[in-house]
Amino acid sequence: MATFTRRAALTTAVLATGAALAGCQTASSTSSSGDMNSTDLDFVTNAFNIIEFDRQECTIAQTQARTPEIRALAAQFLQQANDFDAHLRPIAASAGIKPPTVLRTDLRVRAGRLRLGQGLDFDRAFIDDQIVSHQDALNLQEAMTSTSGSNPQLQALSRQGTDIIRTNLAKLHDLQGKMRTMRG
Repeated sequence: MATFTRRAALTTAVLATGAALAGCQTASSTSSSGDMNSTDLDFVTNAFNIIEFDRQECTIAQTQARTPEIRALAAQFLQQANDFDAHLRPIAASAGIKPPTVLRTDLRVRAGRLRLGQGLDFDRAFIDDQIVSHQDALNLQEAMTSTSGSNPQLQALSRQGTDIIRTNLAKLHDLQGKMRTMRG
């Protein structure tokens, strides 16, 4: 009986390690052209994770959000994530960068936790999560634009997205303030 318990524990540990490693996937480069550096790879990896995270949360919000403002904002953010992806994907491909195909573990956990929310609790959690996500995106884009030697196309795309993210953050903070006064 003790052998079975140890074997079960070892199997569980191996499976958990495999799942954790799958969540740590990063972009890889097959390019030898030299026009990409580690900052570029980090940018692509993190950008694709943020895009996919926003897609998941905004899709959930379409059906679970209580307030129409949240559903409308989620639809807008989903469109923006899709638009940014449509611009980023060809730049990454032309540089030989393969984006990750699995969402980071911490983001999967956050999206999974959001799925459990209902009503105004869901709306508040969505706003809080999106503020963190947008701040992460802003930090990522500002780092990309300020890093010398980075791919010029990625830097230009980062600059284009910065104003959108700042506008979204202002909307999110405004809505967060309104949500504090709502009961539900």
